Amino acid sequence: MHFRAQLDRSLAMLSARGLARRHAAPPLFRLLWKLGVRVRPPHFLGFARVALVYGTWFTCAWGLFMWLLVWSQQGLDFLGVALRSGGAGAAFGLMMAWFYTRERREFGLPAWESFGRDEQTG
Repeated sequence: MHFRAQLDRSLAMLSARGLARRHAAPPLFRLLWKLGVRVRPPHFLGFARVALVYGTWFTCAWGLFMWLLVWSQQGLDFLGVALRSGGAGAAFGLMMAWFYTRERREFGLPAWESFGRDEQTG
């Protein structure tokens, strides 16, 4: 329950600062939360974690999509698929990590741990 309280407080604060819900809680993260994965909203993850989450998701989705539509007809082997989709995923993950890090600074967001202090003391 502690995580859910932190999540609700952080999303309320992001909303109060003017971020739309779809931006503060992207569909990928809402899906992870529904599946029971206790991952912080992207604005409160570090650069490397945002890059890893988004890069992994994009690598898998893009690789499958491109293999089904293009690469299977071209006869591309597994290594070629892995390198191409991994490169695209890495680029996407780094871009999203930069984006969320920039917004974290721009909006002056506090540390994730600050959303749990009231519950720990009372």
